[in-house]
Amino acid sequence: MSETLYIDARYNGPVGRGNGGYIAGALAAFVEGDAEVRILRGFPVATLLAIRRHPDGSVSCHLDDQELGRARPLQLVLDIPPPPTLSAARAAGERFHFLHASDVRGCYVCSPRREPGEGLRLFCGPLQEDGDNIVAGVWEPGPELLDARGQVAPVQVWAALDCPGGYAIAALAPDVGIQLLGTCAASLKQPLRAGESYIVSSWQLAPPDGRKRFMGVAIHAVTGELMACARQIWIDAGARVPAAG
Repeated sequence: MSETLYIDARYNGPVGRGNGGYIAGALAAFVEGDAEVRILRGFPVATLLAIRRHPDGSVSCHLDDQELGRARPLQLVLDIPPPPTLSAARAAGERFHFLHASDVRGCYVCSPRREPGEGLRLFCGPLQEDGDNIVAGVWEPGPELLDARGQVAPVQVWAALDCPGGYAIAALAPDVGIQLLGTCAASLKQPLRAGESYIVSSWQLAPPDGRKRFMGVAIHAVTGELMACARQIWIDAGARVPAAG
């Protein structure tokens, strides 16, 4: 039986296309363990997409004859700076500035225009303390994000690992163009629980290379335990988001 992927319209990033982190998590679900996902084109929402498996263990996602993205197993190795304190992360979140103000509904992950339960409402703003982390925020997952095991569903954790990297880029270079997640490798270390507070932070991994920017994102418990992390490559799309598909 053929495998398929369907991104519900509620999980949008830019208008008409899926949020990059949610897409990555949905595609990573087809491989075991840590994974690296490359997003080659925008994934349209509310559209049935085909999944193809390959001999090397990777999977690809297709709309008709177009490959939209590919996931492969990967053991992620990432140097992670210590997280900010809970109070510093809360204060940084209060400095959050929504990057997609022209979008009526807004991104599934970072839009303040979504009501609780309709999006992740993860707001990362600039930190005002020394260290490698550039932005941070506090995320409190709601019960609607839980899977059958009573844990925050992995695809939702992948989604939460997305936008903080984009906000860190904007904090470093406010005049950059629209940033799109191109590659994300993630490792989910421990299950997350609804109603608990988690510290989310992002830092730069390497200097920009042309249109590419290299970011790290981590989710920590308030005790300092690492819950999840990601290595990202973002692509500067300029002034306009390419069409999906």
